[in-house]
Amino acid sequence: MIIDVGLATLVLACVTIVLALFTQHHVKQTQRLAEEMQKDRRRQFLENALEKVYSPLFEIFRRALIDITRPRVASGFSFTTDDILDIGQIIERYGHYDLSLFNKIRVIVLDPGKLERQQAEMDGLYEEIMRAHQRLSAELGALVSIA
Repeated sequence: MIIDVGLATLVLACVTIVLALFTQHHVKQTQRLAEEMQKDRRRQFLENALEKVYSPLFEIFRRALIDITRPRVASGFSFTTDDILDIGQIIERYGHYDLSLFNKIRVIVLDPGKLERQQAEMDGLYEEIMRAHQRLSAELGALVSIA
């Protein structure tokens, strides 16, 4: 039996091209899938950070600042014992989200040695929490709107 080498070479070249195109297609699909998974993980992180950390902290600080039924202190913020406990639990459980901010909160709010703080220190914390909340919300909004 005689095999035409030229025809066999041509068939082999065609098969190689088809396999190369097939592989390229699957590589692109895998890259897209990896990017989507990365976006999904980031979205989940942002949702958790907002839901479990920044939104509760923001709400506690906001209530402590604007609730007129609470007694006022020199700093302008009036944290209840429950607020302090809630803040402590959030920082203890989720302190890894933002070490510098949570260390400031620990020193300024949770330090039992000082009952009243300077207005500037408390306002600075409130604004940092608000900025972090807004930044994460904006990033989450951008991720969700893209998807």
